[in-house]
Amino acid sequence: MNPWLRRIVAAAYVLLVIASAVVIVWTMKHTLAIHRLRRGVGDTVFLSADGKPWFRMDERRRDVPIGEIAPALREAVLAIEDHRFYRHVGIDPIGVARAAARNVTRDSTEGGSTITQQLARTLFLSNRRTWGRKIQEAGLAVLLELQLSKEQIFELYLNRIYLSGGMYGVEATSQALFGKPSKSLTLAEAALIAGLIKAPSALSPWSNLDEARARSHLVLARMHDQGFISETDVAAAKRARFRIRPYPRGGEAKHGYAKDYLRQLFRDRFGGDHPPDWQVHTTFVPALQDAAERAVADGLRRLGRRGLEAALVAVDPRTGDVLAMVGGSDYAETQYNRAVRSHRQPGSAFKPFVYAAALERGWSPVSVLENLSGIAPLGPEEWKPRNASYSPDTITLRQAFFESNNRAASSLQQKIGARAVIALAGDVGLEDQ
Repeated sequence: MNPWLRRIVAAAYVLLVIASAVVIVWTMKHTLAIHRLRRGVGDTVFLSADGKPWFRMDERRRDVPIGEIAPALREAVLAIEDHRFYRHVGIDPIGVARAAARNVTRDSTEGGSTITQQLARTLFLSNRRTWGRKIQEAGLAVLLELQLSKEQIFELYLNRIYLSGGMYGVEATSQALFGKPSKSLTLAEAALIAGLIKAPSALSPWSNLDEARARSHLVLARMHDQGFISETDVAAAKRARFRIRPYPRGGEAKHGYAKDYLRQLFRDRFGGDHPPDWQVHTTFVPALQDAAERAVADGLRRLGRRGLEAALVAVDPRTGDVLAMVGGSDYAETQYNRAVRSHRQPGSAFKPFVYAAALERGWSPVSVLENLSGIAPLGPEEWKPRNASYSPDTITLRQAFFESNNRAASSLQQKIGARAVIALAGDVGLEDQ
């Protein structure tokens, strides 16, 4: 055999052995995790900075046997999410092809994930949309199908799926929305809950009831298409009236933004390595979280204007530990976390980097900035810094920092150079977005 060909064959053999070993280890790890699920292991617990239990991964979840879930709700979920659930082996090529065809012919997008794939994602994976995650999702779905019955998979799914407002599973959601167990849901109520799976936050009945109702009508149409209900049932359910209970402001509404952030951070960071019963140590201090939520509420109340929002992140300057986080005025109204998802100009929050860069270059708190009224315009649109109130033409760095003086900060940056400020911000971990 040609020496080069022999080397290629040997290299291919080594790569095959390594790949096989990786697949075997991955399969064994997740097989064990699925076995632990069958034994009913405990939920992942998040600990506060003092090491005490703070909350669970699925804080608002009430597991119930599948037989105690209304048939209408089970059928609604199957119709809207995976009507071929009992005919595939975890992945559904027909469903993927159908979703792809609809995405090409319609403006909206439709996913092709089966209920088993969604369960795999919920239990083990992050929400990052990558090919690697999709491959893992498909592999895990097959493992779930090999080790669990269809009824076990469906029961786990109905108990674990996130549905809105910090609620996990159909039982907790049914109790929160309608004040009744899931086995007592009407057809209209069941369709509403099933419709939340696609976009729990955007379709939350507590903040977007009209959109949630519209989605429930699509669920009813799909149930009719699959032969679960008649046209008369559809019409009656669309006419049905029900009352949504106020969002339960205890429990999950308290510290809601911080808890959601930590849950998502945990899922994103550990992805496929996410077992169902870890202990997660955090730097958050519940007492400071209480104080942060009061500070945001009191500040907005003092302003007295409706529609305003605020966000707050408390950080220990010595360690960089995040101690508290508030993402909006009311978690019960919207779970959108402005502290981490709403990108805004940093404004005056960036000034400390300017002053720190100046101190590194020999300036001191008593150094004087002069002729502030004569600052040249900055930027292509000739922005000229100014202050909301009168400020002196000459000022020390200490006084300028105390007053958050715009002209002084701009003048100082011109003197030390923007590159110095950018370099320092990068050194402390600030990234350009």
